[in-house]
Amino acid sequence: MKNSVTQFALVIIAFVGLNLLMSYSRPVAEESKQYTIVFVAGKYDALIPLVNQKLAEGWRLQGGVTVSGQGHYQAMVK
Repeated sequence: MKNSVTQFALVIIAFVGLNLLMSYSRPVAEESKQYTIVFVAGKYDALIPLVNQKLAEGWRLQGGVTVSGQGHYQAMVK
């Protein structure tokens, strides 16, 4: 009985120690990305060709279209 209690205590201590060590580790930061915003003052239909042009240049969409009083915005990253 003492042997199983000792093993259980050692497992708990190892688990707590591992969690403490892992709490100090930090994930590796991603490389910084190029970021651009496509903007059109006016109708949404005018934004589509500009976004398609950027997609052909290798840009990717980041989020969705944002609408404000001035126009439409699309964020893109490379």
